[in-house]
Amino acid sequence: MSRRFNRYFTSNNSSSTMPSSADPALRKVFDQFREPGDPEDTMTVNGVMKFLPAIGVGLEEETVLVLAEALKAPTMGEFTREGFVEGWKALNCDTLEKMRAKVPTLRASFTNDETTFKKVYLFTYNFARSPNQRSLQMDTAIEYWKLLFTHRFQKNLGDWIEFLETEYKKSIAKDTWNCMYDFVQFADKDPELRSYDVDGAWPSILDDFVQFSRRKNGTEPPPQEEMDTS
Repeated sequence: MSRRFNRYFTSNNSSSTMPSSADPALRKVFDQFREPGDPEDTMTVNGVMKFLPAIGVGLEEETVLVLAEALKAPTMGEFTREGFVEGWKALNCDTLEKMRAKVPTLRASFTNDETTFKKVYLFTYNFARSPNQRSLQMDTAIEYWKLLFTHRFQKNLGDWIEFLETEYKKSIAKDTWNCMYDFVQFADKDPELRSYDVDGAWPSILDDFVQFSRRKNGTEPPPQEEMDTS
């Protein structure tokens, strides 16, 4: 992740759990890490790379994505003042000390809470995509899939990356990214993909991948015998 940048912990509602009196303190923290040349009400990459270690978040860990989703970061290496203030208020944090104390909960939520993971996963597509590009570059998608799927899809991730790099060789559409959430859940229950139906409702890229994986691993199902109609 540093190469590019170098239970939903509270309920995800529009109202903050901290009073508006927390706003000045959070704006002060935000301004503490902004660079002098940053656009108004924006913290750019240098400030973000100082802020994350200050609250105990490593630049290459998946907690970066959890935090980016919670603070509604518009893109890699950037926070807006509004997203920063409202996000931390929703997490009941208005000081660096409280933020540091919240990080273990955020870290655990990525692994242990499926609602959080799904929100973070779906959020990451637009977060990782370059501005003005309709799709996500394949190499970028691969890096984020490695990060997101650290604790799942482990038996198929290597084959998936090999398939993308050697056969697919295209950018990743949003529909493909979103469908991978459901496919990973399916593959974790059936790592050999024996029950996958290539004539089902999955997108064609996943049909192609399953056929690739079956050929590579020798798990192709035997051809169905034709029914005797005599």
